[in-house]
Amino acid sequence: MMNITPPQLTLESLKPWFDKPAMIHECIAQVQKDLGSYGIEIHYSGNHLNAYEEIFAQLQPQIEQLIHKGTRLIAILYRVDINENEVRKAADQHEDMSHVLCRLILWRELQKVVTRFLLK
Repeated sequence: MMNITPPQLTLESLKPWFDKPAMIHECIAQVQKDLGSYGIEIHYSGNHLNAYEEIFAQLQPQIEQLIHKGTRLIAILYRVDINENEVRKAADQHEDMSHVLCRLILWRELQKVVTRFLLK
């Protein structure tokens, strides 16, 4: 059996994928799928030029509410597969947690989409 190691997709290596409409659309579909089962609704206009800002603006207030409630947030972070060390590092830097979590969620979802594409 062949052992396939997924590519290490850092923020820097993901940058070229930010401008690919097909990847952006797939990433948003992944966000909708992963978060929709927790009642988080994301609506996408289809304009890939401002997709990140559009999705971030919808996601951030919902994550902010979950931070204060706490219960489903851990399950969401687990489902999306957010690296706990990244969350701790951001918390140590006293960044706004809702912004940090939104950024990490969107980045991780793009990693998933690009990894699937590269491993086809």
